[in-house]
Amino acid sequence: MEEQTVLIKLNTEEQLTVPKELLISNSPVFKNLFVDLKFDEHVIDDFSPGSVKHFLTVLENKSLGDIEDKMFRELHKLGTAFEVDWLKKSCRDWLKKKMESASSQEDKIYLFEECWFIADKLKDEDVMNDLVSVMAHKNNSLLLSHYLSDMSNVKEAQIDVLLKLAGRDVELFLNIVRQNLRGQKTLDSKLRYILDNMNLAACSEINEELYLEVMDTVSELPEISANDLKWAYKLITNTARAVRSRKKDKIERTTELYETRKYLGLFKNCRTVTDITKAVSEDRVTSMFVVIDLLLELLFSHTSTKEELQFFIKTLTEACVDKQIQKVSRQYLHTIISGLRYSNPEQSKPLITLLTEIDKSEEMCTYNENVTIKRHKVITITKYKEYKHLYIFKHPLSVACTKFDSKCGFILKDSIHDYNRTYKLCTDKYEYKDTGIHLHNVISAGDMYLYSTDTGTCEGKQITVAGWWMWWKDWLPHITDWKFTGEYYIAYNVSDYLVAKR
Repeated sequence: MEEQTVLIKLNTEEQLTVPKELLISNSPVFKNLFVDLKFDEHVIDDFSPGSVKHFLTVLENKSLGDIEDKMFRELHKLGTAFEVDWLKKSCRDWLKKKMESASSQEDKIYLFEECWFIADKLKDEDVMNDLVSVMAHKNNSLLLSHYLSDMSNVKEAQIDVLLKLAGRDVELFLNIVRQNLRGQKTLDSKLRYILDNMNLAACSEINEELYLEVMDTVSELPEISANDLKWAYKLITNTARAVRSRKKDKIERTTELYETRKYLGLFKNCRTVTDITKAVSEDRVTSMFVVIDLLLELLFSHTSTKEELQFFIKTLTEACVDKQIQKVSRQYLHTIISGLRYSNPEQSKPLITLLTEIDKSEEMCTYNENVTIKRHKVITITKYKEYKHLYIFKHPLSVACTKFDSKCGFILKDSIHDYNRTYKLCTDKYEYKDTGIHLHNVISAGDMYLYSTDTGTCEGKQITVAGWWMWWKDWLPHITDWKFTGEYYIAYNVSDYLVAKR
């Protein structure tokens, strides 16, 4: 039987004869045109001929292959316009890999422009969220300066993204604001927008002198309007209140990180997903890491309906926003999801679906609000009974530390007594003697989640799992060669010190 073909007309009046099956098998849009509506030709005149030809080659090969940067936008637009889902996904996977490897200013500007185009023109913010998630922990100072040294063309929605990409570099943003204030007589609306959306409490704590200089400059602008002056004074007052509140929280910092009996009691009391949400609302759970622990235990032996899990996500999101609890790191969550894919599919599918929904939530999951700290050293005090775990960590508020004989960090004391294990933050200076580490009083156990990693072999592949309790021995019983990697980690919550207001 002769192969059926259709005509694709380009904007140069050139016509391409294309196998009909190639188009309709990849695109529901083409299927509607050439099967349902029975057209035998279609004009694609809003793309360059080279882009359309490349698009058809990609469809024929069923693979994106290696593409140049300049081809990404057109191929992604074509994949979106004609609803070629696999091509759209391949384009986004390509872009995400580029995000992960980006180091030069040129690459970062390219990525920002492409992600902004998709968000602004295609009304899809997922890729921009990916950009923030992947790059916020990198040094983006040159990228920020590129867009903010002259704010005449930058949009407020772009400023929102740039604030997030600044991560914890509050001094950089304060200096950008100071630079833009030079020679000004009135307050620019975009500068006001930046200050309104910055975490000024963190700015004040980290570099009070620079913060006060910026706010003094704003208040003393020669032709500042009465409305802007009133706004500036209110902003200064609100920031002062926030700083006082934060100082109070630090005074009330916690030293207890973990106790077996309390942890098991929490598991015992959370026998439904509703119980977990209630525990968050009542401040008995203050970390999404612990929520994941509870879900791994609960859904191994209990089932919940699809409707119950959907309602759980909705109510948990609301509770997380209300309480501003520690978000779970996406890197950590991805490790768990990857491990669960080797478990019984029928049993793990609801949990994987639930964890994937959590992964999508900016209220519950993050790439940059936790710092992952690998254990530096362990000191045995009494074998099988008491240990010291040493971690090196420079807290955002200890950036101006002048101690050079030891490193900033903290020590966790691990004690085992009557089958009850506890981890506590050491706060006594005596505990730090001759350890090479010193403690700053801003460190709090309440900002920490402790976990370890194991490795095992499945289907000839080595897989790594992570968590505090060994959920993998329940969910993956067919893997019997688990080995402790010897690595303990702390996920330390630094969300209070990000440039963007939470």
